[in-house]
Amino acid sequence: MRPVRRSGQATLEFALGLTVLSLVIVGALDLGRAVWIRTSMDHAAREAARYGTIPSRTSAEIQEYAVQRATGIGLTTANVVVERGVCGVTASPVVVTIAYSFIPISSGIVALWGGEGGIAMSTSSGMYVERGVPPCAP
Repeated sequence: MRPVRRSGQATLEFALGLTVLSLVIVGALDLGRAVWIRTSMDHAAREAARYGTIPSRTSAEIQEYAVQRATGIGLTTANVVVERGVCGVTASPVVVTIAYSFIPISSGIVALWGGEGGIAMSTSSGMYVERGVPPCAP
């Protein structure tokens, strides 16, 4: 009786399939992280803009408030830009802009996206500064 020779085709197919499956899973995880970070940034910008509708709040306070609201993504006050609005003027709202560089788990995604060191994300939110709240006139 002759010994059975195995060519290794099944092993090779399994290795290739596992590699592709791993890349798809890592890509899906990165996409989920990117959506979560973007949603956190949107929430933080919206909440900080609402916080800034009170005229007595300073830009530094609004920046710190935005950082506190963006939990888990490592935001700093350097990522947050605040443009103060004018009391009661609808054409001049308080605008909070957050910029962040998303770094995916797999470096291949950054190479495909064309970015160096990360993928730039930004969001902005604006709300009118309330009139009738001190120090604004009624």
